[in-house]
Amino acid sequence: MKKLLSVLSLLLTAGLLSSCGGTNTTNTSATNTIQYYNVSGTLQGRIMDAVTGEPIGGSDLKVFLIQGTSDRTPNKLITNPNDPLVGEYAFSGIPAEVYTHDITYSIVVVKPGYQGFTADVQLNASTFGFYYRIPLVDGVLNMIGNIYLFPVGTAPGNVNVYVYDPTGLPISNAEVMLEQKIANNNATAIQGDTLYPVSGLTASLQETTTSAGLATFNSSELTLGGLYKIAVPALTFNGEELETYLSPNPGFIVGTNSSTQVVYMTVAINSSELYAVSASNQVPGTITPSGVLTITFSQPITVSTGTFNVALSNGGTGAVAPTTSAVISNNDTTLTITPIFTTAVPSTQVDAYLTYTFAGTIILKNPQVPTTFTLFKGVGSDVKNITTGQSVSGVVQLTSY
Repeated sequence: MKKLLSVLSLLLTAGLLSSCGGTNTTNTSATNTIQYYNVSGTLQGRIMDAVTGEPIGGSDLKVFLIQGTSDRTPNKLITNPNDPLVGEYAFSGIPAEVYTHDITYSIVVVKPGYQGFTADVQLNASTFGFYYRIPLVDGVLNMIGNIYLFPVGTAPGNVNVYVYDPTGLPISNAEVMLEQKIANNNATAIQGDTLYPVSGLTASLQETTTSAGLATFNSSELTLGGLYKIAVPALTFNGEELETYLSPNPGFIVGTNSSTQVVYMTVAINSSELYAVSASNQVPGTITPSGVLTITFSQPITVSTGTFNVALSNGGTGAVAPTTSAVISNNDTTLTITPIFTTAVPSTQVDAYLTYTFAGTIILKNPQVPTTFTLFKGVGSDVKNITTGQSVSGVVQLTSY
């Protein structure tokens, strides 16, 4: 009897461990550290007509998840037009990571009569403060991603952006930036359920306003169905300092008709703003074999120290010096960090990347109010990307995933 009770006790203990994720999970709340191993993800949603909203089916509907050189087909795809769940798709067992380094996949949808659809998807969760970008259940990231296809022949309209001062006067020669947002494609389960296409994606589009305060972005440069945000860097107009303008979340979707967006700048009162206008690594999946990271700021800067730390991951036989220096140029608005490779990373190495860290501070050269900023730390004092509002990343991808 004692032996039987002992066996039952062991089985019960094992069952409880299994239901909690087993040894795959370590949660230490005192140090705010969470570690996950063998984390996988699921991506599911429905494919619909962007004009009618009706689900799309048919045997010629194809969906692929691109992972490097491999094309994965869905574990579930309902194509029967008579099925009430027509258009539903699901991928499971997708390799994922928790916070440490985003893995970017491409999802591609092909259907005759419709324009092709491509979107970048990141299966990644953040462990800071026990907050996850995507729900994590028993070591599985669960993500919803609905997809809207536009019929062939459908074209996006132009985007017209008018920029005015606080009194309504048009501002000429203002620099207007339009950037396609894709970062939300790693959090659709929380912030919304639509995957936004990235075909034709560029880091940012830029136009200058006319005397009427108008900046026009041509439809040929835009992605139909894409999600965009507007940014206008701080400027001086009629002798008045105006703050940087960032369009509110989530942005606006480029549709089949021309879109008019209106920007009212506000007066800068006792504030010192600094944004990253662009960064060479800001588009997920960008491969930079040299490892060079270039950041352009909205204002001239200095740095408290020119030493940056560098770490190489998945570099194989490659090696990099642990520290390097940065160069400030372009009227003190551009920071260029160049790594020193002691041994080159083999081009055949998969998912090799550098991570830059910086213990010093970024300082405005001519601030209204003395202010210092950090870089690559993922904290509130970090320099943020002007269009995404996220901290500038210190990760530079050397080779493909």
